[in-house]
Amino acid sequence: MARNRSVILRTIHGYYKEALDLLPLEDKPELTPRLLAAGVCFGFADPVTNIVANTICFLPDNDGEPEPDGATGNTLCFLPDNNGELEADGAKKRKREMMTKTKKAAVSREEVLSEIVARDVPSRTIAERSLEGLITFLTSYFCHLRAMDALRYLCLAKADLLVAVRLIELDRCYRNKDEFCISSHAAKTALKYAALSARQPNVDGFHTSSLSLAYHLKSITQTVPAGLTLSLRAVLIDRIHARYLKAISRLPTQDVRARYHRSLVNAGYCYGPLDPVTNIIINTIWYDTAFPPSENLEVDMICTTTFVRVESRSLSGLIKLLLTCIPDISEHEAMVYLLKNNMKVNKAIQMARSEGCDVHDWDINTYKAAGRESFHPELEAYVDFVMQSLPLVQPAIKSLLKVSDSLSSSEVLQLASLLSPSNCNPAKPLQATLEPSIELSNDALEMFASFKENFVGKQSFFRKKIETALRNEGYLYELHVICGINECVGSQKSFIDFTCPYSHVNFFAKPKTGGGLKLFFAELSNGDDDQSFCRTVSNKSIHARCCYCEYDGIRIVHPDENYCGGDIDFTKMACGEHEITNERIIAGGKLAIGKIGMCCEDYIYLDPTRDTKLIQGMNLTASRANESWSDIMRRAQA
Repeated sequence: MARNRSVILRTIHGYYKEALDLLPLEDKPELTPRLLAAGVCFGFADPVTNIVANTICFLPDNDGEPEPDGATGNTLCFLPDNNGELEADGAKKRKREMMTKTKKAAVSREEVLSEIVARDVPSRTIAERSLEGLITFLTSYFCHLRAMDALRYLCLAKADLLVAVRLIELDRCYRNKDEFCISSHAAKTALKYAALSARQPNVDGFHTSSLSLAYHLKSITQTVPAGLTLSLRAVLIDRIHARYLKAISRLPTQDVRARYHRSLVNAGYCYGPLDPVTNIIINTIWYDTAFPPSENLEVDMICTTTFVRVESRSLSGLIKLLLTCIPDISEHEAMVYLLKNNMKVNKAIQMARSEGCDVHDWDINTYKAAGRESFHPELEAYVDFVMQSLPLVQPAIKSLLKVSDSLSSSEVLQLASLLSPSNCNPAKPLQATLEPSIELSNDALEMFASFKENFVGKQSFFRKKIETALRNEGYLYELHVICGINECVGSQKSFIDFTCPYSHVNFFAKPKTGGGLKLFFAELSNGDDDQSFCRTVSNKSIHARCCYCEYDGIRIVHPDENYCGGDIDFTKMACGEHEITNERIIAGGKLAIGKIGMCCEDYIYLDPTRDTKLIQGMNLTASRANESWSDIMRRAQA
């Protein structure tokens, strides 16, 4: 990281040397303090043009800098005398003055350059401020981008902001409509954050001049060396989350809330023989059919932690599939193949084969490896289903799914019938009813009842809040299902009270007058007041940022409008005045997507016949909750 920083600074120093040769410092010495104050090298033009333009366009306050006399004095030596005639030796005098001026200008440029390069000053130099602005722009515009990764891109781009942007877009396989646009809200706000972090004196003026100097990029084809695995993993999970939202939107409301919420988060993986959305739907319906719940539970919301977990597990399964089929590639290369092929494993394998990779057959061992990596709850049954049963009904399933974008309950029932074990493989008998191998203790039963009561209460709270927000905003919509909640938005009230003021929520709703589902974002007050609002959003939005949701690793689609965790918070971050930093956001997000084991919301779907480990964990937790301090000390010393 330090090496990349020093390399970029040397490149930036070269740009300032070029800019100094272009600036008329001898005729306009007032440009020197302007350059040192506001001549940053970032903006929407090339670095040298940015330096020159930002220097010239900066107009200091009247009381900030006295109007220099140098320009007037230098100009007078070229003017005629009082009689309107030049002195007899005027030509020689002008020549001597020009030579003297050139020498002084050269000395002046060297002095200015030394101030740009100098490191023994208490405040940052304009070059160092430029680098800070470049890093801030990239980490603000792109989610999941660490400062060290931004430096790597800037190294390859030779400190040219738009080239670095293009390199990141190529690495992340952005669609054409998602590519960088200088007039977009995301680009404008990122430029503002960059200017603030670089301590630009006039942020508004800087933004205006940058827009007027925008230039078009030539085709960029550079590639970035491997090492950005963490960033690519987070980007892939963003794409996977969009596929899950699409899958949920295709299922009928009653079917999701009454049945498939459980199988979706437990085994609705996005890997399989078809496209990710279809795989999610098939795996969800198959698991519910093959392993129905021990008791029915109708819900209004999909549990967020289990939703985050199934997305992370799905990615692990996808990567393992590729690594098993293409053993010579790295994890980073596997993720690049997934990005380039829209997470379609078949196409990724075809691309690898066309590029000369040694590709193994996609067989039973491939699915077993993916299932183990993703902690599939019924691995053997799933492998048997996907290898033997699914191919028999796959044509019928494809035909049924093509009928409409939104499935009806009768169509889902047909899918369930096709995917049922008796229909897929009539020769194989249905699984016998299982008996619990271990039971919940009395203390664990009380804890379980308390957990469920809390879940029902939380669900009711958010449903009422959402219905109120829809009504207040004038939306005549009915709630379909809540598909993401972050209750920790805003600063905690105190060291004692950990409650945060807001929750951010995504939910699907449909018009009461008829029509398709819409995805909504809502900012809801966690208190009793109604300081809440909601907006429709697109599940393909990739540029709206929220520092709190990203820190908690919860994928919530946000609108462009201002909300807690948005523009105001990122402005404070750019100024170094926020408790959250970009590095903390990335570390928090990494921690969240790394939680692929049991989580606290698993109790909602507790099945006594299958969830032995969960029951053991609940029994242990309940017993320790009732321990005395002496019992704890005795156990610690054992």
